[in-house]
Amino acid sequence: MIPSIHHRLLAHLNPVKRLFKNLAVSVILAASLVTQLAAQDALSGDFSKRPEIEKRLAAVRAETSGLPTDADPDLRERLQQLEAICQFHLAALDVVAKAQAGREPAAQALTAWHGFPQPPPYSILLLDDVRETLANLAAAQRAGEAQHRIFTAEIEGARDKLDTHQQDERKLMDAASSAGTPEARQSAERSVKIERVSSRIAAEAVARLNLRLQSQQAELDMIRSQTELASVQEKALQGKTTFLQKDLDEVQQRIARNKAEALAAMAAASRQSQSPNPLLAWKTEFLDLEKDFWNTRFAAHGKKNPATVKKTLATLGESKKRIDDWIEIAQLRLAGGATGAAEIDPRKLRENLQQASRLQRRIGFAIADLEGGHLKTPVLDLVSSRLHALWDTELYLAEETEVVNGSKISTFRAVTVGKLVRLALILTVGWLLLGFISRKVKSIVIRKSGISQTTSDIAAKFAFGLGLALLVIYGLNTARIPFTALAFLGGALAIGVGFGTQTLLKNFISGIILIFERPFKVGDTVEVDGVTGTIRSIGMRASIIKQRNGIDTIIPNSTLLENQVTNWTLGDTLLRHSLTLGVDYSSPTRDVSQTLLAVADEHGLVLKNPAPEVRFEDFGDKALVFRLLFWFDTRKTSRDTLASDLRHMIEKAFSESNITIAGQQNDIRLDSDRPLRVKLSRPTKKKRSD
Repeated sequence: MIPSIHHRLLAHLNPVKRLFKNLAVSVILAASLVTQLAAQDALSGDFSKRPEIEKRLAAVRAETSGLPTDADPDLRERLQQLEAICQFHLAALDVVAKAQAGREPAAQALTAWHGFPQPPPYSILLLDDVRETLANLAAAQRAGEAQHRIFTAEIEGARDKLDTHQQDERKLMDAASSAGTPEARQSAERSVKIERVSSRIAAEAVARLNLRLQSQQAELDMIRSQTELASVQEKALQGKTTFLQKDLDEVQQRIARNKAEALAAMAAASRQSQSPNPLLAWKTEFLDLEKDFWNTRFAAHGKKNPATVKKTLATLGESKKRIDDWIEIAQLRLAGGATGAAEIDPRKLRENLQQASRLQRRIGFAIADLEGGHLKTPVLDLVSSRLHALWDTELYLAEETEVVNGSKISTFRAVTVGKLVRLALILTVGWLLLGFISRKVKSIVIRKSGISQTTSDIAAKFAFGLGLALLVIYGLNTARIPFTALAFLGGALAIGVGFGTQTLLKNFISGIILIFERPFKVGDTVEVDGVTGTIRSIGMRASIIKQRNGIDTIIPNSTLLENQVTNWTLGDTLLRHSLTLGVDYSSPTRDVSQTLLAVADEHGLVLKNPAPEVRFEDFGDKALVFRLLFWFDTRKTSRDTLASDLRHMIEKAFSESNITIAGQQNDIRLDSDRPLRVKLSRPTKKKRSD
């Protein structure tokens, strides 16, 4: 007896012991985490200020140097990576400062420029320089916009990594708190430390990329100001340029000096028995081509003869093809994709490539002048660039904030036209797929499980609503649209939901109650608010009742709950009905009752059990009142149809039995005890009116 009581007491005390053990583990883990967080107080602060970044860098270095020799190699590697990212973060501050410093002078130069100091006409060389500046700025802007997109994508990736590391950290903390053994707890704590450092790395990366994005934006602003200035200068030069002999002489002298230097270098190499530099030979050929170009352009400048213009365009076209080939060869050799690249100095090759590209643009300018305008962008390229610009148009900047070690990291995600289009496509395709899947699943569930039509309809609609909510969340994440982008709609949406959807929510909740309570189902015959019919469907907001005349009536679900509803087929499809009729006072009452029972028994749709019955209701003022009560199955016939058939049969049976159905009549009774007195009188004459 005593051992059994002892075992039962131990069985009850074991859960208490486990509870205290887990509580002690949690306290130890909490103390450890508090100690670690206290050591990281230096990490709190602004991620965009140099003193705060330097403070975190010093804290990371101290943390790294304080690691024991047998510390986890992965943790040591993460701390070293964090130290490097902090240094990159400091360097990003310098990049931002430099970019912002260049933005202001560019904007001021645009504002201060009011024209060239010398009067027109201007040299065509000046126009070429402005055009080349525009071409270089356009290339720089394309590169800057591409870099801007890269930084934006990297920020989103870094934010995703930050979210992932923080989620993993929370999971590991839960695992550490519920660890059953000291070894498992220590392993989880090590993993928590590593994930916490990884979160700090991701947070530092987000902040650094934000700074790089700011610097890139400042650089783009500077380029746009410079581009606008060059465009204004180009417009000021249009139609006011000339090509004088002194301009040609200046260009030819420069070409002659460069060619003489190249020939002298080739001769010196030959005297020293060195192998000739292929770049020198290429440069002499290039200079000859450049000389011919300038002579051809000078000869054709200002000429309006179509034949001369056509011949000059053909010559310039051939020169441009040769320059294009040289540029392609130089690019291949710089990339190491051509033979003989090892014997060529890459630095010299880049210089020659820049000169060739410059001449290539000048030939393009000359062709554009001869054709009567600038080089024209093909229509498809123009349309494509416009559509691309529209696709990347920013409509709204949504701010997102992450808290890392007590510090807030704020980033901005742009809501663009392209993101909205992608979201619309995802929602449209998802809506169609959800509708198709819900219909298929409903048909399969009804066929395989035997669930009623009402339950399957409601379940399908709930599943569709849940799937739609998940689809919206998936679409926002896929299109990279943060939920905070919808925050500006919060106030108006809350007011609209409060007032506009009050009735909708009322009917929606009523529909949920109807689903679980099930006071009626599809196919039941009900009567509500004077409407009698069969329930055809029960929806989320309202139910549809089909009346006997074929009209569908939509009844809100709240009406079905708040008003009195008569369900004729709630528990059973059997229904009792009655017919009331009056017969003449001269009719034998027993014969009337038997005739009515015989008619009810003769009709095939009147149930035999419960059996019909006849009641002698009353001695009416004008007839003897009888009532026929009978039962029928609502699944086989309707009440009105059955009552009509019975009336026809009763009339026929009464006729055969000489039973008179009482009609509308008034009886006059005369007292015959005394003779009636009759008095005759003449009619009075009417006076004629004057």
